[in-house]
Amino acid sequence: MVGQTYAGAAEVDEAFLQRITVTSAAAAASCALLSWLVIGRILRPVRRLARAAEHITTTRDLATPLPAAGRDEVGGLTRAFESMVGALRRSREQQQRLVQDAGHELRTPLTSVRGCAELLQRARGRLAPEDEEQVLATLVTETVALDEIVRELVELATDQWTAEDPEPLDLPAAAEDSARRFQRRTGREIAVTVEGGPVPVLARPRALQRCVDNLVGNAVKFSPDGTPVEIRVTGTRLSVRDHGPGIAPDDRQAVFERFFRAAGTQATPGSGLGLAIVHDLVAADHGTVFATAAPGGGAEVGFHLPPAPQH
Repeated sequence: MVGQTYAGAAEVDEAFLQRITVTSAAAAASCALLSWLVIGRILRPVRRLARAAEHITTTRDLATPLPAAGRDEVGGLTRAFESMVGALRRSREQQQRLVQDAGHELRTPLTSVRGCAELLQRARGRLAPEDEEQVLATLVTETVALDEIVRELVELATDQWTAEDPEPLDLPAAAEDSARRFQRRTGREIAVTVEGGPVPVLARPRALQRCVDNLVGNAVKFSPDGTPVEIRVTGTRLSVRDHGPGIAPDDRQAVFERFFRAAGTQATPGSGLGLAIVHDLVAADHGTVFATAAPGGGAEVGFHLPPAPQH
């Protein structure tokens, strides 16, 4: 018979178990600490971005600086948020400028209407018939101007055609339709020239027709009586040429600003919003506008639109 004690082996097992327990606890604590540090470092930009967003929401201060954007996913989120805030800031600036410009433009006809009304109120029938007729004609003229300004301000501020979906459209058809209506309404000769084959454009139908109408109406307004208005369509480009005084080189971008009036045109009827509406509608359909001098005098104003995708 042979006898053997297992006390030494048990001590080894117990010591090994203790070491494993201590080592596992230390490793778990180290992993937790490291994870906390890493996650905290990752989430720190998110927390800063969240604080900035809360500050903007509370104060409505769109000029609040945002944390620096890195090259990771959080940096991409920060850049996207910065782009959104920038768009909101530009939109607010445009709204404030529109309100200021509108107030300035509305003040003149309102002052004229008020003056005429006060004159009629004080006179109480004592005005000479020709003077009274002149005052009433001024009232009608200024009221029509007010109506036009308010209508175009509403269209410019709300963009009534945003609910429309872009679709392939025929530029020559829109030009022909506008030419027929304006020729019937004004008696002015309006010629349409199409160069090259038709290229469908991607745009909103009613918005496109409004753009063409505004360009033709602007050309009719500035062209002398007896001169034609010419619409030219080349591919995805449409231009309207008049035979008026033309546009100075320094004013060719400014004519698309709201309420802009070039030197010498302040007495011309209109709200100064027609080309601004064209600019906004074309830009919404990812197009561009232009204004140049026409050969032989006059101005050529128009736009480019993106071609419709081929199926």
